[in-house]
Amino acid sequence: MAEARDSMGICQWFHYQDYRSVERAIELMHDLGIRHLRTGISWADYHRPQGRAWYDWQMQALSDFEILLSIWHTPPSLAEGNCCASPPRRLLDYADFVAQVIDQYGDQFSYLELWNEPNNLYKWRFDVFDPDWAKFAEMVRAAGQHARRREMPTVLGGMMPVDHRWLQRMEDQGVLEAVEIVAIHSFPMMWWENQPCWDQPQHWHGWDEKIEYISSETAERSIWVTETGLATWDVQEQREGRLQMQVQMLRAAMAAPAERVYWYSLIDLDPSREAIEGFHVDENEYHLGLVRWDGTKKPAWYAMRQLLRSDRPAVAAVPHS
Repeated sequence: MAEARDSMGICQWFHYQDYRSVERAIELMHDLGIRHLRTGISWADYHRPQGRAWYDWQMQALSDFEILLSIWHTPPSLAEGNCCASPPRRLLDYADFVAQVIDQYGDQFSYLELWNEPNNLYKWRFDVFDPDWAKFAEMVRAAGQHARRREMPTVLGGMMPVDHRWLQRMEDQGVLEAVEIVAIHSFPMMWWENQPCWDQPQHWHGWDEKIEYISSETAERSIWVTETGLATWDVQEQREGRLQMQVQMLRAAMAAPAERVYWYSLIDLDPSREAIEGFHVDENEYHLGLVRWDGTKKPAWYAMRQLLRSDRPAVAAVPHS
């Protein structure tokens, strides 16, 4: 299905100097037949020892794919709050780093995403450091101007939750003038009473409604879904489950009326690592992949492979859960 290959991508983050995970992902993406990859450069990790060498290697290794590159994570030494989710003390530092990344790697990626989930407190501490969003707006406007001068298309970091009021505020502060594409994140069927929530059931009425809800506030810019997925973790049973539901959500996402959709993610998170909320605070974080950390493939992996390669010889049947 050529249309699916054109519109569907994978999101996979790579930890600092995790060369093996990049190599595993490349092999799997070639097997899937995927063209589009969303990944990132952590501004903070770039400032670590050998950070430049690590990203030189990562970007070269991923050169077979069309990359949407997300840049975020303030280096603590430059941050107001000494944490990666707070604004840089000098807001133009972010724009300068964006310009540096484009100058170094601009021939190795196709789109630039400015920050990630800015209206999520785990990613941008607007409650403490930027309650009126003026700092974020100034930072992104300047970065977008640098990108435009270098003819690099830009994406406004995917909002989570999808909030037309937040997007209206971005338009009022001139942020939309600095980007070509508006991104959203949504995780249907990932909500539980008295459990950590990725989305809220009252906010979900299908992809058509979700895209239409936000389209009136995008100033006619394209809308991309830069993260969606479903964890194969059964919160009630506290074990792996929901494997066929992951297949269903994948098929629904592939039919969403967006120009581009990125599935999150390719490979489960390493269980020995800490997620953004903390070490196994939310077990869902560790089960979002199409492939388990031990390398075994889930039914949704076979489903995506079949959809992306449907014009090629038939693949093996999807195994039972």
